[in-house]
Amino acid sequence: MKLKQPLVLGYPRSGFTLLLSVIAEIRRVTGLSDPAPGGAFLQAFCQSVGQQIALRIQGIFERRGLAQALIYNDNFRYLPGGPKWVKGDAPQTACFRKYIGIRGAGDFTLITSHPVEILSVYETAHSHVGPDTWPAHPAFAGHQRFSSLRNPAGTVTSACFSFNALASEYIQRFIPPEQDNDELRQRIALYKLSDLNFFEALVGPLQAYMRVFEEYASEYHIMRWEDLIQAPIPTILGLAEVQGVFLDAQQAAAIWQRLDHVNLTGAHRHNLRQGQGVVGGWRNWLTNTHLNILRDYGLESVAQRYGYGAFGTFDESAYTPFQRELAGLLERREIFRDYGDEDLFGFAFNKSNLDLERFAFKRFAWKKHTQIERSTCPDDELVAQVSDCAEETCEVINAALTSWLDNGLADVSERVERVIRALEPLRIGTQTLDGYREQLLAAGNAQCAVGPSTSLGTPLLLESIGTTNIVAYGGHYYGLPQALGALDFSSDIRQLPGVQVDERLANLLARIKHQ
Repeated sequence: MKLKQPLVLGYPRSGFTLLLSVIAEIRRVTGLSDPAPGGAFLQAFCQSVGQQIALRIQGIFERRGLAQALIYNDNFRYLPGGPKWVKGDAPQTACFRKYIGIRGAGDFTLITSHPVEILSVYETAHSHVGPDTWPAHPAFAGHQRFSSLRNPAGTVTSACFSFNALASEYIQRFIPPEQDNDELRQRIALYKLSDLNFFEALVGPLQAYMRVFEEYASEYHIMRWEDLIQAPIPTILGLAEVQGVFLDAQQAAAIWQRLDHVNLTGAHRHNLRQGQGVVGGWRNWLTNTHLNILRDYGLESVAQRYGYGAFGTFDESAYTPFQRELAGLLERREIFRDYGDEDLFGFAFNKSNLDLERFAFKRFAWKKHTQIERSTCPDDELVAQVSDCAEETCEVINAALTSWLDNGLADVSERVERVIRALEPLRIGTQTLDGYREQLLAAGNAQCAVGPSTSLGTPLLLESIGTTNIVAYGGHYYGLPQALGALDFSSDIRQLPGVQVDERLANLLARIKHQ
């Protein structure tokens, strides 16, 4: 059975991880649970060479005597781990956000960037952002696209109670197990919901995302989180059928049994809020003040367009104890500050999908491969050391990746040796380097044994302008004169008469329309 490669888009707290997991389970049932085409070698690369970024960052903290204070979840130590997206001004580049904290000394977010092909290490490409990016991107335009969706009121409420992987790592290491309970979340949420500046900083990015998503919604098969929770069997059967897979109800039930209200994010053990994940649960936590803010941002209209109905107005006499406490804070214009552990509060402060302009974070400019996006760490020298280390390491690693990707016609052993030579500036020990070579050779040979890599995808006709076809293929856009007839993209067609190539579709279209 041959299925299209899937791609999942979803705003955080919208059922994104659940949708990813359902699709993975469906593909597992069909026996298609491998990395995307071309991803086996890159997966081995990330699991071996890719460790160098995290190891070198860890080394900085060890040399400063801060190893025990470092909060650096395994999800972020993996080269393509963390929130990911395609860089807006460089479509051949994928970005990855890492959260790094220091107990007692704040945290910062590090963005690393690598060739976009690295996304093929995942069986299902996935991102929280860019509804407009994926349908037109030459590497993903041929994917079957899915999107999770949730009532905006539920999405924002979940974000207020969520613990990211940085906070999760801190809790696992420093909070006694008997204190790891919902009260921790409720105290943090009382701050987020009583500080209306913070609440609006959460709402604004959701509004902006939905504005773009609604323009491109027809490009995605939408799964509403509420449908999966309330009617899991038919929802799973529908997701399978869309992919050309026909399961029976028993198979769908078995899939849901493995996924229903369990942690699905590995080392991030606090993505699931125990006892919650209830449709309409937001009605127990928000107040009318918050509903009015959501309305002001147009999100009630969004909810109605996707079948959720109006938010309504709460009977304030029937507020839950949490809502009564929150309403009292709002009435007194008081921000809740009794959230206990200051480190946990800082780490749980949302790192992504937040309007950073509303806060006094230290911000830093992009380097070539990396950026310190925001920092609350008072030790600027430490942050600068991590920044320099990440930049230097990513530069070498990206050169090594490029040496593999740019030599697709060479023998596997020759390509691997080019990768190893490109790593020389890192001065990796001989024994470690030999281990990397062995892993990469095994993965490269296994990948080639399956057949030629199809990571470049299938040429995709986007449109025709006069007598020129616009085709997306292999990360580039081609303007092809129709007079050339059928073309073999496995050969170099750039030298053929009249062929134009560009990494940016807008540039290519501008040239063709004005020639």
